[in-house]
Amino acid sequence: MPLVSVIIPTYNRYKYLRECLKTIVSIQSDELEIVVQDNTADNTEIVEYIDSLNDKRIKYYHISEHISVMENSDEAVSHSTGRYVCMLGDDDTICSSILKAARYCEENRFDACSFVFPGFNWYDMTFEAKKKEANMFFRFEATGSAESVDAKEELRNSIKRGGGLTNRMPRLYHGLVGRECLDRIYQKVGTYFPGPSPDMANGTAVCLEAERAVFISDYLIVSGYGHESARGEGNRGQHYGKLNEKPWLPKDIVERWNPNIPDIFSAETIIAQSLTEGLAAFKANSLLKEFDYGKLYASFWWHHKDATKKLLRFCAKRPSRFLQLLHGIIAKRKERKEYFSNPSVASNFLEYQSIKTLSEAQSITEGLSAKIGDYKFIE
Repeated sequence: MPLVSVIIPTYNRYKYLRECLKTIVSIQSDELEIVVQDNTADNTEIVEYIDSLNDKRIKYYHISEHISVMENSDEAVSHSTGRYVCMLGDDDTICSSILKAARYCEENRFDACSFVFPGFNWYDMTFEAKKKEANMFFRFEATGSAESVDAKEELRNSIKRGGGLTNRMPRLYHGLVGRECLDRIYQKVGTYFPGPSPDMANGTAVCLEAERAVFISDYLIVSGYGHESARGEGNRGQHYGKLNEKPWLPKDIVERWNPNIPDIFSAETIIAQSLTEGLAAFKANSLLKEFDYGKLYASFWWHHKDATKKLLRFCAKRPSRFLQLLHGIIAKRKERKEYFSNPSVASNFLEYQSIKTLSEAQSITEGLSAKIGDYKFIE
């Protein structure tokens, strides 16, 4: 049984997946398993590429009939065998330090691990709706510290914000989760992802199920942002629309949609839907009552002002929502002011302007992580 399984659900994005696989197989270790779960209709191109890599650590699975990203992700986890699992997007990669972190978690009996990581904007990223970012950026300095995480408190913080992943929230997507914890989740709710957006859905589940979690200040992955990613859509001002026009969502998404969430697809609404579905699946009703819908409405308005009319029509169906929206805007303004007044988050720790490939981004990240010695546990 390998130490770490890296799972990569993918759909119609081979130009990213090829580079993703190329960088991962450059890490020479038998402790690593690579699971590709492909839902692309015609997979001829990637099958030939994987064959050319000639790496037995790659386990490739294909379903040609279209399924939701939630179902595709479930398939990926079920095909993995590692004692710890990390889920990536097909435009991301890992660093060899992920094995070091997994060993630390196993030795210290941690169910789940969160960590810091850099962002890498692929060559095709554009910024029509947002300020241009550095080609590669490190938001935080990695110090090698390891701190216990109160997973339920991290989840509660997200709930009180109206949804969203926190930096320290343990989760499978861009995180590490132990096999036993994942098995317990599946046994309880019949899926590893109890909600339409895998990152938040599994994050909710892991926070509710993990007995011990840790935050490690080390760079374990590189988060890639391609033109076709959710972040890419957001940078073009295109990451919202009709629920029934998003083919990666479950077929019954309209019927199952929480009536207290605007029935408009966006990063904010799909994250909130996934969080509330996850809480409902675990029957965490007391936490569900703490969800701040006003902050959700405010976040949606803040990022999609061109959809203000749609939001107001939604609020008009229940006039009390206008008051929730107002309170949410006031609270969000205060939060943003406090956040950006903190010098440690006002700017990136480190930036690069001319990194062209995921391989280069991985190499830089490996070099920085290599400077970190043994992890130092902080009570």
